[in-house]
Amino acid sequence: MLALGQAQAGPWLFKTDSKKSKIDFELKIDLGVTSETDSDSTNIDGTMVAELTPDSPPTEAVRITEMDARPTKNHIKLNYKFGPFGILGSAKFTMKNMRISLNADNAGEETWLDDDGNFTQEGNIPTLAGVAAYDVNVVGVKQKDEIDLGNPEDIPEGNEPEPFAIEGKLTWDGAVPVLQFEFDIEQEIEDEEFKGITATFTADGTIVARGERMAGPPLLAIAPDGDGQLRLAWEAGAYVLEAAAEPTFAAPEMIDLADGQAAYVVKPSGDDSQRFFRLRTR
Repeated sequence: MLALGQAQAGPWLFKTDSKKSKIDFELKIDLGVTSETDSDSTNIDGTMVAELTPDSPPTEAVRITEMDARPTKNHIKLNYKFGPFGILGSAKFTMKNMRISLNADNAGEETWLDDDGNFTQEGNIPTLAGVAAYDVNVVGVKQKDEIDLGNPEDIPEGNEPEPFAIEGKLTWDGAVPVLQFEFDIEQEIEDEEFKGITATFTADGTIVARGERMAGPPLLAIAPDGDGQLRLAWEAGAYVLEAAAEPTFAAPEMIDLADGQAAYVVKPSGDDSQRFFRLRTR
């Protein structure tokens, strides 16, 4: 006999604890013959969305699908002097209204928790927003301008942010999930206007956030449909239907659904001792 079940993957909205969340910005400017580094730190406000499977303890898997991290400082100011007493020049950088975000299309895959709730979600591609104003006056280069980090046309080709990893831990405080994780984003910028100058920007952050349940997961009804078949039905929406041999969905099979489809009929096979299905929001 084929046993079927549904493991719910529920979305949670996590709100950042700004007193416990922090980000360190660092910008290294390399002139070739010499280099200088300056840094600044600030707390973080923001939110995240994460899918927890199952959506109650003990959770076995997590996927952070959205992140919006905003420094509590509106202006991050960095200053440089090159060579003894600044004889090779100076530079000033001001980053205004910085924002680091992640959306579902650029988020890494679902990852499994170890026994202590630790996880690593890799392959996350960030989006940077804000304005970087610079005033550079060094040997051979004198340039003053602004870069809109949210405008792809302002970012030199080949200098897009690299994927980063989220190393975190999920715990439960009663019925409330708590996420704590670290991330390290690095971006190297080279532009012909700077004539051999390389700037390396890093953002190293720690976020602590508490979750609150979002709209409940879609309900999946299962009932006999005659001729040994089973009918799966749900309220129409933007969902993905997955099937697996285990409730952990370690190797899920995705079932294609047409737009507006709200039912699926399956005929049990003797090859499967059990089969689990779940709906996920796209």
